[in-house]
Amino acid sequence: MKEANIIAIEKAALDFLLTARKEAGMTEAELGQKAFPDSPNPWSKVHALWNAKTASKKNLRLRLGDFCSLCLALGKNPAQELLLIWNQVEHD
Repeated sequence: MKEANIIAIEKAALDFLLTARKEAGMTEAELGQKAFPDSPNPWSKVHALWNAKTASKKNLRLRLGDFCSLCLALGKNPAQELLLIWNQVEHD
C-alpha cells in the first residue's frame, strides 16, 4: 500500500475520533483520562494527535494501539470502525 493511502486512512480515523468525541460530549482531557489512564499526561497525548508536529513539520502519525484505546474509551468497536474507515478511503 502506498504511503499516501496510509496517511489518508489515518486522517479519516482522526476525523472519526474527533466526531465521536464531540458526539459523546467529551473534552480532550476526559477522553485522554479514559483512553490512557496510565499516562502521566493523558490530555497531552490526545491533544497532540490533532495539533503536534514532528521536527520536520509533519503531523504526528496515529498508532493502531492508540486508535483502539480511543475507540474503546468512546464506546466504539475499533475493528468495526476501522473496517468502515477502510471502506470509505480509496487505496491502491
